[in-house]
Amino acid sequence: MFNMENIGRTIAELRKERNMTQLELADKMGISFQAVSNWERGNSMPDISKLPELAELFDVTIDQLLGEHSEIIESAAKGDIKECFENNTATIGEIKSIAPLLKPHQVEEIVESEKFADLKEIEDLLPFVGKDVINKIARERADNREYHKLDSVMPFASRNVIDDIARKMISEGKNIADIAPFVSRNILSELAENLYTQKGVKALEDIAPFIPSDQLVQIAEMEYQKNGMRHLDSIAPFLNRKYLNELARKAIQKDGIKAISNIAPFLDKGMLAEYVKEKYL
Repeated sequence: MFNMENIGRTIAELRKERNMTQLELADKMGISFQAVSNWERGNSMPDISKLPELAELFDVTIDQLLGEHSEIIESAAKGDIKECFENNTATIGEIKSIAPLLKPHQVEEIVESEKFADLKEIEDLLPFVGKDVINKIARERADNREYHKLDSVMPFASRNVIDDIARKMISEGKNIADIAPFVSRNILSELAENLYTQKGVKALEDIAPFIPSDQLVQIAEMEYQKNGMRHLDSIAPFLNRKYLNELARKAIQKDGIKAISNIAPFLDKGMLAEYVKEKYL
């Protein structure tokens, strides 16, 4: 939306017109010299709350500083961005474009606005709000069983909140594959064990990539003892290859080559060739 290099050049020109050094400008603004330097090089923009002060210091308008008119920037600078948003004078697209410049509490006011509470669009603003708001949104969606809306929230939610939601979903028989990458290792192990006990190894297929490898081997071993190799193809791609090869050798010795037909694509070709050579050559 804004060209930071052009804004930086404008600030530099206005400063020089007033015969000020970068250090003097920094002192007047109550900021660091490095901040002014970054503005003028186009590496960053002034904090929105600083724009009115900067404009007054240079005796220009905010529009002149930015090189274009922006009602939403003016509203944010005055601290009434929520009113601007709710009165339809600013679109969610405009909010997104300036989100990196806003204070977290300003973005939070918009995210929590009832007007856009259910719109998927506001999810792009989540990286700019605090943990408390994120956790609140995550819990509300879980409480309303809107699990399909959780994937965009989980990267920013607290681990304890994610774990609580994962437990809730499992207790309701819901698939947690979409949030599994964010669930803690200990909880994932606990959930995997419970899920296996209740529904069998095939129920682990969607979350198998995220189950700790040692836990997955333990489950595979229990499954082999109970049902042989029949259902292990659902988790075979995620098992330790060395362990899977050893398990396959054990199954062949016990039940013959047909016992491993369903997991053959996941075994080392060398191991299969070795068996064929020993058996038939």
